[in-house]
Amino acid sequence: MYKINFLAFLILFLFISPINAKQQSARVFVNGPERVCWFNSSKYSEGAIIKQFDQLYICSHKYANQPDSPLAWLQVNEQGDIKRLDLRGKIRVH
Repeated sequence: MYKINFLAFLILFLFISPINAKQQSARVFVNGPERVCWFNSSKYSEGAIIKQFDQLYICSHKYANQPDSPLAWLQVNEQGDIKRLDLRGKIRVH
């Protein structure tokens, strides 16, 4: 009697194990952080230009002396120059 119960359990276990093995959780692959500017739930790369409220904005690095700084929307003046933050002589603590 014990052999029959053990055999039935073993056979049941062998049939159920592959079913559970096939059910895998979703895999998530994460790329590194992207350097993009966001506007209206869309990604824009460096150099993209948009117009909002009759003002031009360009997606560029935030600080002139730091080309690896985060990208941000910066205003463009009438001559086509980018208006950047001038941090000379200022101390900023975060």
